[in-house]
Amino acid sequence: MKNIMFSSFKGKSLTNQIVIIIAAIMLVPLVALMYDIFFASRTDKVIFLDKEQRLEALVKSTNNEFSKSLESLGREPEDIITAMLHNEFTRVVDPQVPANPGIRFGLYVPRTEKITVLGFLHNYRNLSKEEEAQREREIFSNTKPGLIATEMSNEPLFRISGSWDDQVVEYISPVVLKGKVVAVMWAGERLNPFFYQSSYFRKLLRYFNLGVLTIVMIGTLIVIRNLTSGVDRLKQGIHSMEKDIHHLLPEMSGELGEVAQAVNRMAVGLSEKERLEDQLRQSEHLIALGRLATGVAHELRNPIGIIKTLVELMKQEYSQVSGIEEFTKAIDEQVDRQDMEIQELLDFGRPTRVSIRECSVNDLIKSVLSFSAAMLRNQKVRVELLLDNTLSQILADTEKLKQVFVNIIVNAAEAMPDGGKLEIITKETDSIVIISFSDTGEGIPAEEKLRIFDPFYTTKKTGTGLGLSISYQSVKLHGGSIDVESDLGRGSTFIISLPVIPKLCDRSDLLDTENFSN
Repeated sequence: MKNIMFSSFKGKSLTNQIVIIIAAIMLVPLVALMYDIFFASRTDKVIFLDKEQRLEALVKSTNNEFSKSLESLGREPEDIITAMLHNEFTRVVDPQVPANPGIRFGLYVPRTEKITVLGFLHNYRNLSKEEEAQREREIFSNTKPGLIATEMSNEPLFRISGSWDDQVVEYISPVVLKGKVVAVMWAGERLNPFFYQSSYFRKLLRYFNLGVLTIVMIGTLIVIRNLTSGVDRLKQGIHSMEKDIHHLLPEMSGELGEVAQAVNRMAVGLSEKERLEDQLRQSEHLIALGRLATGVAHELRNPIGIIKTLVELMKQEYSQVSGIEEFTKAIDEQVDRQDMEIQELLDFGRPTRVSIRECSVNDLIKSVLSFSAAMLRNQKVRVELLLDNTLSQILADTEKLKQVFVNIIVNAAEAMPDGGKLEIITKETDSIVIISFSDTGEGIPAEEKLRIFDPFYTTKKTGTGLGLSISYQSVKLHGGSIDVESDLGRGSTFIISLPVIPKLCDRSDLLDTENFSN
């Protein structure tokens, strides 16, 4: 049974679990408070009921005797004077005062608003006339509302009068003679100070507990709301991260913030792992293609050389034949074209060592732009340079870097057939020189962006698809990286990162060295 309840609890959402726990914690003081309220109320009710019954019996018996005494006078209600009422009241009640210590009897005559008080709530000394008069005034002031209410309603009344630290319970009853109220009689008894003081403090404690419970409930609701909203943010962030590992969780405070940071670190680690795996696959792909390229280039170069030799012989032997020069020229052009493509295959496939020297990236970019200016003008491409003049000199193979820059600039120009802007920015961060080439061209579709550095992959009608692959290899040889950011229809940005002091990579450990001599 316990296992079933525990499993059911674990199966609930975090919000429900927190609510259940808080409710269980608050249930104990709440039950205690409710018990105190109902138990204390019943206790008070019992005490007051006992006093009411006692005073009621005393007042009724006294009232009956007093009424019979008045009836025995044989007078009409209007003929009974105030002094007569007070005298008869004194005669009837005086014998009962010693038998009922702590109870005060009183008579109120509405016509004259005079009162007679017999008995004491406290054990007083003998009072002077002035003190007696002052005592009667105070008693009348405290009792008057109940006396008037009883006179008007002609019904008995049980009430509590006095201040919070000196309370008196009173039973008030009208004195009726021939259907008319001639006076109002009452009897009062002082409550034990411990009772009403404890009742007062119990009420204060009760309100205090209610206040504390209210504050705790409000605070709990705020905490639950903050916690659940934080959990919701984490949950939504993780859902987004499932679709895109590069989407990091938002910054948060407290323990949830630490969880978010841990998840973000894990996501960054997974992203880095994916990047390294992509690089490994790329390297393995390049190894295989490099072996294939060097083999194919070697096999093609020999017959191309033979064809070129035969063309030269044809020029010499058949120079007098009409039209031979036109044919041999066409063959030479095609042979040269094939020779260039074979050279590209060899540049891609064979191991290469860099020729290192100190150089300025800004100067290399300006040098490339100087001989690319005509082509860019012809393509209506406007170049905007934002070069950092504080860049450090780097160690690099200048020819290879120039070729990388040329490939990217040419590709950017071809991506803007109707003209546009090419923005080139250089900056340095933590001994890494960063060069970005941003064009306003057509952009690269997402499915093609992952393949543009693959050998022989091209979207152009002409070309071998080796330009960016060779650029990728050249940058890797310098210990750098090349990445692309692109939105379809909004242009592309190629970002090259080069260390100031490169960790040079010898491609001979990546590619087939058996064909190095080729």
